[in-house]
Amino acid sequence: MGCLGLALAQSALAVQMVAQAELHVQTLAPGGPEADLPALLARLPAPADTAAWSPVALPQTRQPAPLSGIGSDGAAMQIWWYRVWATPSVAAGPVRRCALYLPRVSGGVVVVAAWNGGGWRLLSDGSDLWREQWNRPVWVERAACAGPQPTEWAVGVIRRADGQHRISQAQIGPVPALRPAYDLRLQLQLAGPQVGSLAFLALGVLALVYWVGHPRQTAFLLFALTAAAWTLRNLHYYATLPRGPEALAWFWWMTNASLAWVMALMYLFGLQFDARPSPRFTWALAAFVLGVSLLSVPVAGAPLHSLLAIHLVNAGVATLVGVLLTLRAWRSGGEALKFITLAFWLTEAFGLHDLLLVTGGIGPASIYLLPYASLVVLLAFLGAAQRRYVQATEQAVQANSQLEAQLARREEELRQNHERLRRVEREQALLLERQRLVREMHDGLGSNLMSALVLAEQGRLSRDSVAGLLRECLDDLRLVIDSLEPIGNDLVTLLAMLRHRLARRLEAAGLTLVWEVDDLPPLDWLTPPEALQVLRIVQEVLNNVLRHAHARRVRIAITQQAPVVRVLIEDDGVGFDLSQVPAGRGLRHLRERAARLGGTLRVDSQPGQGTRVQLDLALQRAALA
Repeated sequence: MGCLGLALAQSALAVQMVAQAELHVQTLAPGGPEADLPALLARLPAPADTAAWSPVALPQTRQPAPLSGIGSDGAAMQIWWYRVWATPSVAAGPVRRCALYLPRVSGGVVVVAAWNGGGWRLLSDGSDLWREQWNRPVWVERAACAGPQPTEWAVGVIRRADGQHRISQAQIGPVPALRPAYDLRLQLQLAGPQVGSLAFLALGVLALVYWVGHPRQTAFLLFALTAAAWTLRNLHYYATLPRGPEALAWFWWMTNASLAWVMALMYLFGLQFDARPSPRFTWALAAFVLGVSLLSVPVAGAPLHSLLAIHLVNAGVATLVGVLLTLRAWRSGGEALKFITLAFWLTEAFGLHDLLLVTGGIGPASIYLLPYASLVVLLAFLGAAQRRYVQATEQAVQANSQLEAQLARREEELRQNHERLRRVEREQALLLERQRLVREMHDGLGSNLMSALVLAEQGRLSRDSVAGLLRECLDDLRLVIDSLEPIGNDLVTLLAMLRHRLARRLEAAGLTLVWEVDDLPPLDWLTPPEALQVLRIVQEVLNNVLRHAHARRVRIAITQQAPVVRVLIEDDGVGFDLSQVPAGRGLRHLRERAARLGGTLRVDSQPGQGTRVQLDLALQRAALA
């Protein structure tokens, strides 16, 4: 008798059991009465019938030639019965519930029966789950395992006579001792692939949404397509398979063909991190994937109808793709491409492990690793994306540093240009001011001096006349100087300086000056040229008062009459009739000067009632316009 050699974990009752197995094979006629499970159990030999059972060692991955008692007349179906038992230790007490645990049975329908002393009793019928049996552990409980006598179980595998099945080592023992191993197996074979696929698919959906907003980021589209392909590939590990034969065939085709698409998409994603494209190989790989998908469709006459043939072809091309990616990663030196290449080789290794598991090269108790390759690919993709993000960040920092350096150079150039422009502007302003001063002195002081020179040469000037002309020249020169004083655009300060200049002349002429001013805001337009024009207007009016009015009192009032500033000069002199005054240049020049300032000048006078001159100037430059 073959011994499995697997010691069970001790339960709370310290029961230790070792499973042993013997084999009995029945040949079934298609459609015959033997297909009925009660009839099959009735024909099953008792444990004591040693001639009907042959020792066998588990796990069993390849069936030998038909054993004694198995006909070779072309029967369509067979049932392979494995009688397994475990003898409790003598010191052990009874166990309330015990279980039979098989990590994997693939290739047929699994039924489980128990010997009750007088016959075999059916405990589990896996006929409805034969499609999923290849990746689901067998777990069957019974009421008790007691005494020193072995607990007999019969595990039947119903399959085609020309097929193969695989069965792992059997474990029999207390439920508390075996349950953790069974639960872990369920997690690894069902829950693990499902969680990994859904996590990968969720990130793929996020990548697809990002790609829709940024269609130039092809890597995110390839990531999403790879996630979808991996989800299809892993679907058969945890999903309930279709019950119809045609639907089941197409389902298996979809999951197997998607592996080739995963391989191609991983290669294309890796190329996103290599600056040297390979269009010929890319098109060749796409043609291969499409060819494998079409040649393996589940229709009559398809060349690739064997699952093993499809996996061998995929493995060969995947090796070529892996070599190409390795060469590119070695030459380019990019970390992202190295991540993808490493994930590709790990996927290839997992696929080779699963291929050996399918063909019997590895014991059936092993788990399929290819579903977990999706997590490896996911981590590689995330690592590649994170590396690309880091590189982009570093490039952005470098670009910002370069931009900051360029900006600093441009700012220095602008500062130097600004300094040059300021110097040019100062020189231009000085030049314009010189020209203005020359023009003003030529028109004012120069004109008066020229007139005095001509009259002096002609001998027509008396001493008093010369003094008067010189006084006018001096006053004009003072006006020009006053207009250059920094007054902060203050009209009151400007006129106050003129008042100070003329105070002695007014006092010498016996005139009393009444000065009335309000607080005024600065006038932004009151620059030196405009200030000189205001001074000339006020001085000309006061000169006329001194010369012609014979007044005893003169009043200067400066008030704000929004939107203007009003300068009022009135005297109590003899006055004159405006209608009788000949059209001369005096009043016309005053009005012209006021117009150049954007203001207005009004003169009111009556004989014997004095004269009133009103100058209105705008408060703001916009009002001037």
